[in-house]
Amino acid sequence: MELTDDVMNQVLRDVSKNISKERKKRGLSMAKLAEMSNLSVSHISKLERSRCDIGLKALLRIAAAMEMEADELLPGDFEPKETERKLTAGERFEQIMQGADPQLVEMFLRMALYMRNNSLHNFS
Repeated sequence: MELTDDVMNQVLRDVSKNISKERKKRGLSMAKLAEMSNLSVSHISKLERSRCDIGLKALLRIAAAMEMEADELLPGDFEPKETERKLTAGERFEQIMQGADPQLVEMFLRMALYMRNNSLHNFS
């Protein structure tokens, strides 16, 4: 999937819908989710309406507040294709990051190291 602006905007809308759907499914108000995730009500509202980009920190906080993995808030079409599943994790990472900004690659590597060191690796 090529990450054009249109695709990224659709992903943002899908993540926004997923946050709203999961919040409502859990019977949480925006205010309660904001409190639990240490974000403002305004920020939660803007995220759910796709009025601002969601940062990694906000995504992780919201997922943790709702006791779910952050990847569960991503659109379903971000699942690896069957052919990609046969690759090692390192090979998949290399494919995904090919041509990416070096700072983005470094951010993902640091995040992976942090998650490993803090036992945040259960994605099943």
